[in-house]
Amino acid sequence: VLSDPYNSTHIKESGKVVEEITSSIINNKNILFNIISIKNHDYYTYLHSTNTAVLSIALGAAAGVSRDRLHSLGLGGLLHDIGKTNIPLDVLNKPGRLTFFEYRMMQNHVMEGEKILKNQPYFPENAMSAVTQHHEKLNGQGYPFNLTGSYITIYGRILALVDTYDALTTQRPYKVAHTPFEALSIIVNECEQYDPDLLKTFIKMLGGVED
Repeated sequence: VLSDPYNSTHIKESGKVVEEITSSIINNKNILFNIISIKNHDYYTYLHSTNTAVLSIALGAAAGVSRDRLHSLGLGGLLHDIGKTNIPLDVLNKPGRLTFFEYRMMQNHVMEGEKILKNQPYFPENAMSAVTQHHEKLNGQGYPFNLTGSYITIYGRILALVDTYDALTTQRPYKVAHTPFEALSIIVNECEQYDPDLLKTFIKMLGGVED
């Protein structure tokens, strides 16, 4: 789908993939850890999208999100960064600090994603907030809309958390990967940005703790 993001058939097929992922996670909790372990920084956007979809479905299930909403959540997670297909690779993988213009270009991937998906017949409307809100923060310091609190949907809250976690634990040309413990420590230190109940559930989920 990332090679041809405007192709409606690819969006439809993405939905089928998410259905399979949802069923697999619900029926086999160990698949979460198996998929996350398959990382290769040469295919970062693809793997990050897959990891984010898996993590979002797993967290949604742990938080009590209904089965039909898990599908929308997972599809939003799988395609949350589709707007990056319109960002030049030399900016996406730049090893040094981004210029102000490049940073704004990177931030624009959110709106580029909405532009790609808004007219896709197979992309559910309620999944769009996963795409448009995955960089929003509860304290209003996110982008692109600086949303706060209840203005951020459950999809946006879950995506913001798992997107950050996977990004922190993945090696990139401009940074080393953090360990899961380090990543969670960073997130906890910035806890005002995330839904506190989801954060507690996420930590328990990664630690294999069941309520």
